[in-house]
Amino acid sequence: MKIQRLSTATFKFYSPSGKVVVVDPWLTNDPLWPLSERTPEKLKEIDVIAITHSHFDHASGLNEIVEQNQKVFVIAQFEYALSLPQRGITNIIPTGFGATVDFQGIKFSPVPASHTNSHMLSDGKMEVIGTAAGYIIEFENGQKVYMSGDTGLMADMKFVVADYHKPHIAILPVCGLFMMEPEQAAYAANVIGCSHVIPFHDFPKNVSDAANPEGYAQFLKQFPVQDTYKKSDRFMEIIAKEYPHIKAIYLPIGGTAEI
Repeated sequence: MKIQRLSTATFKFYSPSGKVVVVDPWLTNDPLWPLSERTPEKLKEIDVIAITHSHFDHASGLNEIVEQNQKVFVIAQFEYALSLPQRGITNIIPTGFGATVDFQGIKFSPVPASHTNSHMLSDGKMEVIGTAAGYIIEFENGQKVYMSGDTGLMADMKFVVADYHKPHIAILPVCGLFMMEPEQAAYAANVIGCSHVIPFHDFPKNVSDAANPEGYAQFLKQFPVQDTYKKSDRFMEIIAKEYPHIKAIYLPIGGTAEI
């Protein structure tokens, strides 16, 4: 299976049978998404999108993708899913904790996440829409990925994710601020029992590394996230030192890994 990172929290998966899965597309006003990956041809190849929560850096690209790709399906937590038709998005698959969605041989099982799930309305007010989630994604060959979404450390990682689902790969946030710090994420990876872990929600160190450097510079003025790249380095160090049985793979934005 090939995994590609498209933004700070956006990942694309190429399944063994050729399906294309995207989780949490920022895309719209996203200065990081590689330009070569946002062409109509690339957006049209997506078969299904899974949304962990509705924050702008995880879900704002839905409409942009749907405009280019009328066949794409969207999997999301119940309340948020039911709000999407109001935004002109069809092919919705609502789901919730304890359920499993079988999409053409790929199984999506929502699991809890310790995070918020709000959406900014046109008047600037915030609206809470359901709950945040993560997903266990089981591909056609039985390989399981835990896409945690934004989350803090929680007991469900042991009892729901590790003991019940037993994922092979974990994709975990490591930047702190509103989610796990590197030490907690490394501890979580060990508890989960995965063989591979990929950190996320860090940002490029250099403005020139962004697909849209001018847009990224403007973003940094609004959101001072310059130190988050240091935390991904710290995470990699902790895994190597304290949990060497886990293979940590760092994916820069635009990078890919075959696992």
